[in-house]
Amino acid sequence: MTGYVDKTLAPGEKIVYRVHFNWTFSFFPVLWFALGAAPAVMYTLLHFGTFSQPIPFDELRVGWWFVLAGLGIGTLILLNHLIILWTTEIAVTTYRFVFKTGLISRNTQEVSLNKIEEITLKQSIWGRLFGYGSLVLRGTGVGVITLPNIDDPIDVRRIIEQAKADLRRSSDVERRHDDD
Repeated sequence: MTGYVDKTLAPGEKIVYRVHFNWTFSFFPVLWFALGAAPAVMYTLLHFGTFSQPIPFDELRVGWWFVLAGLGIGTLILLNHLIILWTTEIAVTTYRFVFKTGLISRNTQEVSLNKIEEITLKQSIWGRLFGYGSLVLRGTGVGVITLPNIDDPIDVRRIIEQAKADLRRSSDVERRHDDD
């Protein structure tokens, strides 16, 4: 299945790099799911008597409601996060930078590489240790694009700067060719 970026490539435009989220971006949704699932596993083991005599369902009825509520909430948090992961595209192409989110509705932030004025790196101590950080791109007429918890933000910044330089070089070559 092709994504938004693939479908919107201009003739001659190629994807230079696809940006990925760091594993830490998923840490808390997975933690909430685990905290909801652990009591469900424990209650199931108690009910079937894995460690001792089985405990009848009637004696655990009130606890089951809390366990199922916790499991449901944890599952919803994880599903919401997975949908965000599956529907977010971040890419650097030969002409532009694209940040697309959304499943049913679509929100895209795109900026031409030659319009990117500033790239700011934000990386905490934990980010340095685990290899993630945020990039903030400021562009002419675009505003601000913030990328949270991406893998290797220094490398992504370098790739954007390299793509900008390559675009400038190809524009200069075309201008010189047109002048001749």
